[in-house]
Amino acid sequence: MKKKMAYIAPEVRAHLIELEQGIAAGSASARPEDSNGQVSEQWDLGDNDSRTIDW
Repeated sequence: MKKKMAYIAPEVRAHLIELEQGIAAGSASARPEDSNGQVSEQWDLGDNDSRTIDW
């Protein structure tokens, strides 16, 4: 006759992790100023937007 193994009840655990920022919130930044550091209050509407955007 085989000996039965001892029963181990299943267990559920939860870990609460608090972040200062979201996972992706701090990974990109937008810089609205031009090359002189001035912020424009109007949108520039153009046919072609081929400027370099710093990420």
